[in-house]
Amino acid sequence: MRRSLTLAACTTLVALGAANPDLKQIRTVYLLPMSNNLDQYLANRLTQSGLLQVVTDPHKADAIFTDKIGQSFEEKMEELYPPPAPPKAEENSAEKDPWGQPVQKLSSASKGRGTVFLVDRQNRNVIWSIYSPVGRTRPEDIDRRASEIARKLQKDLQRDRKEK
Repeated sequence: MRRSLTLAACTTLVALGAANPDLKQIRTVYLLPMSNNLDQYLANRLTQSGLLQVVTDPHKADAIFTDKIGQSFEEKMEELYPPPAPPKAEENSAEKDPWGQPVQKLSSASKGRGTVFLVDRQNRNVIWSIYSPVGRTRPEDIDRRASEIARKLQKDLQRDRKEK
């Protein structure tokens, strides 16, 4: 019994440390506007390091950097990547509230103060994130935070690409 528990614990630890298959595929990123202009500092750090190609056309991106997920993020994604127009029959089948308006889906994760997410453009899954608390908002503090985010991403990407 003890041996099987140890084996299960080791298997779990290996799985947790395993490479994220989606992260390995990312080569280009688009940055949505972030609090305190973090997107500008992060774009600079990513470009300087050569870690990922920062693109200004969201259609060329493999993934999206954002500091907010939830309804506002979903709306922005719909704006950037509109889905194909649904057939007329589907429009009438949308959920409606008691007043006949479409039901709005809310998320408790709409704003993560200090968390930055890398979201796969195709499937909209969060494939990488980091919690880097917001300290002061001086430019050198924001640049330091962007540098920390880029270093952690670089470390994770290098680990994942070695495991390829």
